[in-house]
Amino acid sequence: MAFDYVNSFYEGGTWAKKVARRLNDSGIRCRATEVQIAKSNEEREFMTKHEKDIVFEWSENCLEVKSSTRDFTDDVLSYPFNSLFVDTVSGYDAKVKKPAAYVLISQISHGIVCISPKTYDRWRKVSAFDKKREINEWFYSAPKDILIPFSTLVGFLKNKQDGGWWE
Repeated sequence: MAFDYVNSFYEGGTWAKKVARRLNDSGIRCRATEVQIAKSNEEREFMTKHEKDIVFEWSENCLEVKSSTRDFTDDVLSYPFNSLFVDTVSGYDAKVKKPAAYVLISQISHGIVCISPKTYDRWRKVSAFDKKREINEWFYSAPKDILIPFSTLVGFLKNKQDGGWWE
C-alpha cells in the first residue's frame, strides 16, 4: 500500500488545529495555518523551508506540531519513553527560521509535551524505519529529560504576547 502524502498533510493539519484550539483556550492568540499541498518540486522545497504550523498575530515566531502514535500525558515527568523523535533531519535542517518550540501531541490521549530548539545540542541523529512511509529516514531524537510541559510553553507565550521578552 503506497503512502498517501496528501492525506498525511491534512491529518497533520488536524492535529495542529487541536493544539491551536488548546492554546487559544489557554489565552494564547494563535491559529493553525491552512494545509497547502505542493504542486511541484519547487513548491515542495519552498514549503519545507518556510512552512509554519501555528502562527501568532503578535510575533513572527511559530510552533511546529508533530503528532505521535505514542500514548503520553502532559506530565513530562511520567513520559513513558527514554527519548522521542523531534523531526526528520532533512525537515529540521531545511527550515530557514526554526520554530520557537516543537509541540508533540499524542494521537491516543491528546497529551502534549514540548521541546525547545535551544536544546539542539542534546539531540542525536538516529536512522529508523518509518512504518507509515515504509522508508528508512534520519530523525533527530531527543532525551526525555529536556521535555517542557505544555503549561510552561503557555506561560512563556503569555509573557511574550503581553509584551515580555521572547528569549
